[in-house]
Amino acid sequence: MNKKIKTTSQQLTRLFLSLFIVILLLVNLAFAGVSITFIYNNAHQQAEEVIDTVSDNISDHDKHKNKKEWKLFLNAYLARQSNDAIALKTPKGKTVYSEDGEELFEKVKDRRNFNHVIFLNNSVYYLQNEYADDYKVSVLLNVNDLFTLITHLLLAIIVLNLLAIICSIPLIKRFSRKWSQPLEKIDRGIAAIEQQTTAEKKVFVPKQPVEIRHVAQSLNELLEYQNKAIQREQQFVTDASHELKTPLAAIRGHINLIKRRGEDHPEIIAKSLKYIDSESSRMEVLVNELLELGRAQKQHQSIEPVDLVSIVQKESEIVEQEYNCRISVLSPKKVFYPIEIKDFRLVIHNLLDNAAKYSQMEGQVIVKLQKDHKYLTLLVKDYGIGIKKENYEKIFDRFYREDQAHSSKLKGTGIGLAIVKEIIEKYHGKIRVIPNMTKETIFEVRLPL
Repeated sequence: MNKKIKTTSQQLTRLFLSLFIVILLLVNLAFAGVSITFIYNNAHQQAEEVIDTVSDNISDHDKHKNKKEWKLFLNAYLARQSNDAIALKTPKGKTVYSEDGEELFEKVKDRRNFNHVIFLNNSVYYLQNEYADDYKVSVLLNVNDLFTLITHLLLAIIVLNLLAIICSIPLIKRFSRKWSQPLEKIDRGIAAIEQQTTAEKKVFVPKQPVEIRHVAQSLNELLEYQNKAIQREQQFVTDASHELKTPLAAIRGHINLIKRRGEDHPEIIAKSLKYIDSESSRMEVLVNELLELGRAQKQHQSIEPVDLVSIVQKESEIVEQEYNCRISVLSPKKVFYPIEIKDFRLVIHNLLDNAAKYSQMEGQVIVKLQKDHKYLTLLVKDYGIGIKKENYEKIFDRFYREDQAHSSKLKGTGIGLAIVKEIIEKYHGKIRVIPNMTKETIFEVRLPL
């Protein structure tokens, strides 16, 4: 059988009510303990006072008193309103009692006492024995009235506690609903997100309590991040489909052209095959870069530091030969950093490829690599067409190109910088375009040590 699911309000009500009952129980126990301690100390003090008074007033000639005289002597020190008794054992071994004391002492003689406390016939007595010179003084005090008073007070307090618990239930329920209401609103907001038609999906953010407000804010930030990620993926699918559709359409067009006119005009076959080969190579590069982009998003494992200078020099030579440009590397002889070799090769190759692609014919590209106690810094500078300030962030989007007018003439797919950004962020670094007034472009990569 499944347990009944309890709401936050019900759980808070149960918790607060339990705490309230426990607190009342502890207060009652403390009151009972203090009361019993007070009664015990008060009885002990009275017994000591009686014994001291009796001892101080015994003289040598009292040894010759008869039983009646001793009784009158002892009765003088008793509170007549209670059933108290005094027993006095003389040096001669004779025991004398206060009025009705002998009968009372006989009743308690075989009774077991609990730290001087004796229970007899629904009454409570306090027994104290002490020796004064050669006399043994025993005092038996009736403390039943005090115990009865404390018992009545405890019963009254218990009744008041029950009334307080009954009256507190609706108040506790009300406050519990008030405190759980923000969570209920957040829960309803989450359940209604799927039905929301607006692009911006958010849940209710309460002002109090602070912890729930922070949870709601974090949830909204997560929803915003997820919404942006979905939009980026949708845009990526659209852009990738568009990029793949163009070469596919061209390839299909040339294949159909060969089918229709190949037999009558064989000279078009070679031209069409050359075009098909070019477009298929373009598709191959695009697919490989899409795969690299997906791989760049995977988290890296713990890796050993590698020398980055040698990788920069090797990639510089490759790009120089491809674009017939000049690349200057400014760095120490060796710079070590924990990064996957393939990841850093992709970063430096795409940055150099982008710089050389947009530079003037036989232009110069400068690479600067340095490391301090906080960051590894990589700068790539070219003297090409420059980047507009409003496009500094857009150039890291997939398939975005600064020079849209000549994008079809430029080599590449437009996702190289997106790959660079994904790799840099995987290592908790940052990449940006350094603002400047000239047409030169400076990319700065900073990786934490």
